[in-house]
Amino acid sequence: MNYKLLSLNVGKPEVYETDKGELESAYRKKSVSGPVYLSRLNFQGDEQADKKNHGGIDQAVCLYPARHYRYFEEVYGRSFSFPSFGENITVEGIDEQTTNIGDIFSIGQAEVQVTKPRKPCYIIARTHGIDDFPKRVQKTGFTGFYLRVVKEGFVQAGDGMILTKRDPHGVTVADVNDVKYNHPHDQEKIKRILQVEAFAEEDRLSLERRLSK
Repeated sequence: MNYKLLSLNVGKPEVYETDKGELESAYRKKSVSGPVYLSRLNFQGDEQADKKNHGGIDQAVCLYPARHYRYFEEVYGRSFSFPSFGENITVEGIDEQTTNIGDIFSIGQAEVQVTKPRKPCYIIARTHGIDDFPKRVQKTGFTGFYLRVVKEGFVQAGDGMILTKRDPHGVTVADVNDVKYNHPHDQEKIKRILQVEAFAEEDRLSLERRLSK
């Protein structure tokens, strides 16, 4: 499975005005051209404002599927330019339904591994002035997902993203979203997810607590 990196995006925390007041965030990233170094924690020039909930080894890169842009443009009757979802990489062809937790991809000189879905939060609503945006993202499952860095290296827009190792458990990003938002207490589904070694540690602990209740 080969995909294409359409946009590479980085940003640092800034304070900007929204319809509900000031907001400090690194959500408003900017597309960059040319090679950018991807380290274990992030792309060079990229940071997080809320380091408690964002960033870290399991959330080094945020990926958003380019195909979802078309859906939200139709729903809201407006255009969204890359990276309107605050993602580091906007990728054509990939999605949550066909990507497994634990899948490994090469992209430029780097290698990355899928760890968890992205959780839609209030920042997307505040940034775009659309109150129901997080709920709609959650309902559709068009969340995007996070990657850990297996191998550091330079990456740039236009690079191919090539699946090099398919996780054998077959637990997709969509499967995890389904448990999180639709079947939070389905023990069999939770146990299946927990079999995936690559699953993000923080989310693993959360699901383990569900099993123990």
